[in-house]
Amino acid sequence: MRTFVYTAKDSAGKVIQSTVEADNPKAVMEALRNEGFYVVRIVERRRPFNPLVLIERMFKIGLKELTIFSRQFALLLNAGLTLAEAIDTIEEQTQNTSFRNVMHKVKLDIQGGETLHMAMKKHPRAFSTFFVAMVQAGEIGGALDNILERVAQFYENELELKHKVKSAMVYPTIVMIFATAISLFMLMYIVPQFGAFYEEFSGGEAQLPQLTRSMIRLSDWLVESWYWLLAIPVFIVLFIKFRNSKWGHIILDPIVLRIPIFGALARKVSITRFTRTFGTLTQSGVPILEALEVSKNTASNNVVQRAILYVRERIREGESIHAPMKRTGVFPPIVTNLISVGEEAGNLEEILFKISDYFDTEIDATIRGLASVIEPMMIVIIGGLVGTIVISLYLPIFNLVNVIK
Repeated sequence: MRTFVYTAKDSAGKVIQSTVEADNPKAVMEALRNEGFYVVRIVERRRPFNPLVLIERMFKIGLKELTIFSRQFALLLNAGLTLAEAIDTIEEQTQNTSFRNVMHKVKLDIQGGETLHMAMKKHPRAFSTFFVAMVQAGEIGGALDNILERVAQFYENELELKHKVKSAMVYPTIVMIFATAISLFMLMYIVPQFGAFYEEFSGGEAQLPQLTRSMIRLSDWLVESWYWLLAIPVFIVLFIKFRNSKWGHIILDPIVLRIPIFGALARKVSITRFTRTFGTLTQSGVPILEALEVSKNTASNNVVQRAILYVRERIREGESIHAPMKRTGVFPPIVTNLISVGEEAGNLEEILFKISDYFDTEIDATIRGLASVIEPMMIVIIGGLVGTIVISLYLPIFNLVNVIK
């Protein structure tokens, strides 16, 4: 939420100047007009620079902290503590300074009369739209402690899913880093020594095999222009930033889904996140359209997000859930068929959780298959890189009589 200073006139022509908190100037304009004011000016109040706030904005609160927070919050509320007392108790025990500052601000807002979900909404880097929507549903339904238990369970499942995906990527990443380091070491330190040896005995490169000459030239270029290697980490950082940007998702996400094995894994991860979030929200009493809007943000692929947005718009126009879902072509038949059954039977939330559990199992199977493919592939890649360098170095020795004259 941002703070705006506005100047307006009431029906009697009296000039009023005050401040209000809102998401944007348009929201301020609409609120004042609804109250019968004529808006003269709206200016955002700039807060003084605070390095602590800047540091806080750089880091998101981790799922582990949110899981513990949700569990403890639910337990304290169930024990009869007020919202402010429960948050104050958790704040004293929290080791994360950033999260402790957020909780302190939330507590002050609650003591000032704000609802819990509105106080949390001011801190999007700590509390996601999913968390805020769940808390709002809990406040409306009077079952905040039960809702927080569901949130904790949801985040535990998310942590487990992230661990699975990371475990699939750690091995090939480490292997590729070591393979690159070994290749660079051989090219920049071993090859030059062999190159000098052959230069001394042959008087030039002319009599060396083509592969050996190419490897020596590559080695010479790396030794002389080593500073170009510094561009590699810069390129990786820039690529990651672009990948996480809006246009990065728009351009690269469709490509990701087409990559063998990895594409299937990405699709399954997006679907299980969507169905678990959608099921948790609807089970907690959040309206379907709002639940879809929040769930869309949890799907980690832009193609799936656009498909969910399309489904939401069709539901707004009066359609069922499964029919537009099927037309997108993004969701597998098992998803659309089960959701159709859930709609007809009136147990959509239960079906959504079953779909999520099914794809969790599928993700496990995909990761195991990925590991069985990656391991021999890594062996071939490393063997190919190192083997090519070694063969290029020892190839002239097999024809030593022709090289040394």
